[in-house]
Amino acid sequence: MEEDYREFEAKTVDEAIVAAMRAFRSDFESLDIKVVSEGSKGLFGLVGSKAAKILARPAVKSREPLQQNEKIQEEKAPAPQPPAEAQEAPPRQQRIPRESLEEARKIVSEILALMNMPSEVRIRDDDFIEVAGDGSGLLIGKRGQTIDSLQFITNRILNKNREEPLYVTIDTEGYRERHVSHLRSMAIKIGQKVKRTGQSVSLEKMNPYDRRIIHLTLKNDSRVNTKSIGEGVYKKVVILPRKASKS
Repeated sequence: MEEDYREFEAKTVDEAIVAAMRAFRSDFESLDIKVVSEGSKGLFGLVGSKAAKILARPAVKSREPLQQNEKIQEEKAPAPQPPAEAQEAPPRQQRIPRESLEEARKIVSEILALMNMPSEVRIRDDDFIEVAGDGSGLLIGKRGQTIDSLQFITNRILNKNREEPLYVTIDTEGYRERHVSHLRSMAIKIGQKVKRTGQSVSLEKMNPYDRRIIHLTLKNDSRVNTKSIGEGVYKKVVILPRKASKS
């Protein structure tokens, strides 16, 4: 039986989403969210203000086994432009202005405070927002979903009134570097298995940033190819044997 929606109110939609994540002890991607009202500040920001309101519940998980008739879409190694709702860090851009990084740092600090997760938030030399605290494991979440959700909400707030969006990456205890290393290692191992068995292997659903790492890792391997299947932001990556060219 599906769980009924619960109602959450806050000053902004983003704060209401954080409240829902906290209540369900879940990450953004695992919640089914409907925005009822985005709220308003009212006259002069004081009189007649209305709270933002959302409905949220755990998302229904569906089983999606790989079928022969599934639509397969090739995704080239260069990262496609992800939609605004994507939760991953986009490819690195030019240096982010210091004032924007400071704004992002404050946003992260305020969100963590709302989540009752006291932490030290600082700006690293590589323009990453670093979170240090005792709850780093909780902050990362299962397969990095919580820290990705925090990053998504932070970038959404940061770019709310910007014509040219900026994207900051949030990290804690070197998680991002370890995650990329893990994905590359996994891609190589599964690529070897595909070459050995001649059978395609379908990976779990990934965001565009993670898929790009898989594609780039195996890009120059003449014996395997990578494709993406599915619709929406999160897709599966299939590693398959490359057909030998006929001479």
